[in-house]
Amino acid sequence: MKSIATTVLLMGALAGCSSTEGVTRFQPTRSVSATEALVFPPPGGPAIIAVVERRFRNGIEQDIALRTQSSVPGQNSIKVKFVGPGIEGTNTDKTLSSARLTDLAVSREMRSEVPGIAMVRTPSYLQNNYGPFSYAVGRSRGGDTCVYGWQQIRSSPDARNTLHNLGIIQMRLRLCDAVLSEQALLATMYGYTINGSFTGWQWNPYGRTDGVDPNLGRPGHPVYPAAAAIDHYAAPLGYEPQPAVRRAAAAPARPRVAPVRQAARTVTPPVSTAPTGPMVPLPPTNSSMPAAATANGRPAMQNQNSIRVPTPDCVGGSGTRCP
Repeated sequence: MKSIATTVLLMGALAGCSSTEGVTRFQPTRSVSATEALVFPPPGGPAIIAVVERRFRNGIEQDIALRTQSSVPGQNSIKVKFVGPGIEGTNTDKTLSSARLTDLAVSREMRSEVPGIAMVRTPSYLQNNYGPFSYAVGRSRGGDTCVYGWQQIRSSPDARNTLHNLGIIQMRLRLCDAVLSEQALLATMYGYTINGSFTGWQWNPYGRTDGVDPNLGRPGHPVYPAAAAIDHYAAPLGYEPQPAVRRAAAAPARPRVAPVRQAARTVTPPVSTAPTGPMVPLPPTNSSMPAAATANGRPAMQNQNSIRVPTPDCVGGSGTRCP
């Protein structure tokens, strides 16, 4: 009897090993459609090729594969992580980390995602619609440009408490392209859209919403069109924005050359030549002296103020010869 019972137990164990029903996945992973991506690239940006989703007890993680045209090894992608409350129906005990990003972690990620390229971090402060972010850029030997950007969206410490403004969104962007420039690749960090949230009212990684500008509607605070506000922040009343053609990039300014001062030149009037024809005699005068000629041959005009006054002897009738 004992041997029979042992044989029955052994046969049951062998039958259980051969069963394929009820397979349990330790970490639920599935492929979803592009419309279920938690982050969308900007319009005209790199197309979504595939989305792999992993569920955890406290969040969701997605690897969004993007179209790649580069000789650099690796796949262009957006990696996004939503950390929040527990998710029902997840058959795993693993959780997502809510630790902040560190320089060491980002450097390790870049070496793995963009191998063989020296990436240089930008020293500038940058910000998109979701808050501050940073990125690094590098170029391969073949001339490809690579951009690696990262961002963590989380409400400020003074806005968080045990019941409100909880949750974290972490985003990574890896883009390498053989044609596009650094600015064109970086436009994805400015134009991407988050397409999802948790339904719990406690989850809000964006923090408090900004209130309406208190100057809105008050006299003395004009509001200009968007183009005018960008080009002319303090535009005067009655400002009219210039046509789009006039806002094109101006030509490079030519170097200013100081004017050369020329020495003043003395202009000598032309010397008129004497006429070659006969001279016209002047009317007779009381003087018996002929008219003196000038240097150019013309007779000199007598001074009208030089009047000859007779001497007193002539007035008395003395007979003296008067001039």
